[in-house]
Amino acid sequence: MLPPFWTLVETHGDELLVHARRLSGDAAEDVLQDALLRALRAYPKLRHAEHLRAWLYRVTTTTAIDHHRRVRREVLVDEPPVVASFDTHDDDFEGLIASLNDTAQAALRLRFVDDLDYDGIAERLGCSVVAARQRVSSAVRTLRESYA
Repeated sequence: MLPPFWTLVETHGDELLVHARRLSGDAAEDVLQDALLRALRAYPKLRHAEHLRAWLYRVTTTTAIDHHRRVRREVLVDEPPVVASFDTHDDDFEGLIASLNDTAQAALRLRFVDDLDYDGIAERLGCSVVAARQRVSSAVRTLRESYA
């Protein structure tokens, strides 16, 4: 039988805060609060009362990692992002893909000009759907690298 959730928080709260501080520094209190909310929501679904301390540590660690990922995506800058813009004319598209091999050009034309899904591309190129997806992906990657 599971003990009351508040008992776990009182027993392990201080050490969880220290753990959260090690993982997320100044954001430790927010991380711990989010972790305890997650744990509280999941608590009634637990089947065993064994290793509850380890489970709380795992929830706190996962929440700290999620917080770190979220913060990393929220990069604050003073200037608006620079966005590369290309005209959408077919001639410009042909100029962009001119440096690619014929297979890559065909795959990109079928995907972005003819607007075919990967099944249609595979049928037109005479390959598997996986191969069609790979050809489009490789061609886009090559373009990104060449224009970076």
